[in-house]
Parts: sequence; structure tokens; C-alpha cells
Amino acid sequence: MARKKRRRRKKVSPASAGYTIAALILLAAVAYLAVSLLDVFAPPPSRSGELTVLVLNGCGVEGIGQRTARHLRGLGFDVVDFRNADSFDYPESIVIDRTGDLASAASVARLIGTSNVIQQVPETPLVDVIVVVGADYESYLGG
Repeated sequence: MARKKRRRRKKVSPASAGYTIAALILLAAVAYLAVSLLDVFAPPPSRSGELTVLVLNGCGVEGIGQRTARHLRGLGFDVVDFRNADSFDYPESIVIDRTGDLASAASVARLIGTSNVIQQVPETPLVDVIVVVGADYESYLGG
């Protein structure tokens, strides 16, 4: 008859249990500090849903301002108006920041696939962002 071997349980020394508890407390403190500092270093929240946008037709294609306005509204922007730009000679679309919030203007630019972002901040801006639709509109609206 074979004898069953009994496994011996290792005794946990009070010192190693203390080290484990100390390590867990230290880990919890680091996690708490990381979460509390997250607000300090986090970027400001995006205002994409609240941005007011004016769309200007800068390429002369009939109805392109309205199509762009519809597209931007579908993305959650508040398009307040669309009309013709000062000329129809814009080869590329431009996003103009009017409030000093260049990050929000850049988010609009990314959504329409342009890197052309400029800042023109008047004393009393009527809109947050102006989108001037250029001849490259097919890149974000299609044919």
C-alpha cells in the first residue's frame, strides 16, 4: 500500500505579511495620486457639440455650402448659417477659429480632412468657427 504524501503548508512569516500589506498600501497611494492628478494634466474637454459654425462657399459650386452645413450638423455641430465667401477662388478648405479656442477649430478641420486652420479673433465673435469650403470639398463630401 502506497503512502500518501502530505503537503506541508509554508508558514508565512509576520515580516513577509507586513511587507505585502505595505506594498498594497503603497500601490493604493500611487493609484490615488495618479487619479487625483489626472484632472490637472488632462486636456480640456472638447466642445464639438456646442460649437457654432458658419459655412462659407469659397469654391462657387452651387449648393456646396448647404451640403457642408448638413454634413457638419450630422457630426454634431451647430451650423448657424451658410452663405457665399468673399470670393470663389479658394483651392483648399480653411477653418477659422474666432474665439481663441484653436483646439476646437482643429477638431473641425480634422473632421473635414484639412490642415488649414487659422485664427482671427474679433472683439465680439458671432460664431466659434468659420469653415470656408474650398475646391477640395470632394475629399470630405464626396462627388
